[in-house]
Amino acid sequence: MAIRSGNGLLPDPPAAAAALVPFREAWEVGPEAWAVGKDKKFHLLDLKNKVTFLKKTAFKIVFIYISCLFAFLFASRASAEWETGAKIGFDSNIDRAIDNEQSDAYLSASLSFLRGPSGESRVDWTLAATLEGSLFFRLTDLSYGALTLAPGITLIPHRVWTINLSPFFQAKGVGDSDQSALAFGGKIGMRQEIGKDLYTGQYYLYKDSRAEEDIYSFIENALGVYVGKSWSRAFYTEIGYEYSYGDSFRTFDTPPPGGSGRGKQHRYQYSSTFGKEVIKEKVKRQSIGVSGGIDWTKYLFSTITYTYTTIYGDSGSSSSQAGFVSLVYRF
Repeated sequence: MAIRSGNGLLPDPPAAAAALVPFREAWEVGPEAWAVGKDKKFHLLDLKNKVTFLKKTAFKIVFIYISCLFAFLFASRASAEWETGAKIGFDSNIDRAIDNEQSDAYLSASLSFLRGPSGESRVDWTLAATLEGSLFFRLTDLSYGALTLAPGITLIPHRVWTINLSPFFQAKGVGDSDQSALAFGGKIGMRQEIGKDLYTGQYYLYKDSRAEEDIYSFIENALGVYVGKSWSRAFYTEIGYEYSYGDSFRTFDTPPPGGSGRGKQHRYQYSSTFGKEVIKEKVKRQSIGVSGGIDWTKYLFSTITYTYTTIYGDSGSSSSQAGFVSLVYRF
């Protein structure tokens, strides 16, 4: 959950990128195949709709990425850097199940451009742009690619107190096209230096994600706090807590008939990716995470994180454990 020192916690840890499935055979089927039967016709139409959506999503990601590259050309080189890295992680409840949860592991890679405050003034602008991809080992349809763009303004009212205001935009294409989404939101973060080695931070995060299928769309509000300590110039540790409230999909092996929880009715939808029924409902989420990072050289560093999360909703409660190990090269 926690990332590089001082950035705090991010909801929904697993991130990252990749599998746009090419349905080439279905796309190029000749007219004679359409006369075979209604079932096959509907199946091919569904494949063509998925291809159209994936093409549109890919075009948006490429367009935004190219626009970012032009913006980078004008960024201050003194306070800007690139990072590329890879990580391997796991999630013990990847399908957010009420019962019989499924676990999975993933491998991801990313390329980021980061422009931080120069430190020469009390007000400065920042920019973070990340292109990332992830491959899940078991539930391969969860593999996705994403581009995230987050400009911002940093205020330094005091030498030990920093405030950052940052809107963000994300385009995400998922192997399961129902979960592909465009998202936007914003983050307000504060950080205080306590002495030479200790620091604290707080943040508020708002995210509105619009998925291809509404059951995977969500609006979420999150509050988080963290404390970190730099044990040396090359090693730090951090612990944080986050509370969030908003929409979330959840899965069931056998949903209760007619709805669940306090007499509320839910619309169920079957997911071939999870092999379960899926609903969307309001949930309260609490997460506790610990992390550590070490700089191996001036350009190479690693992080390791572990997060325990509980989710409470009308349908019941669930929990999960997640974590990852990363290796990043900055240049």
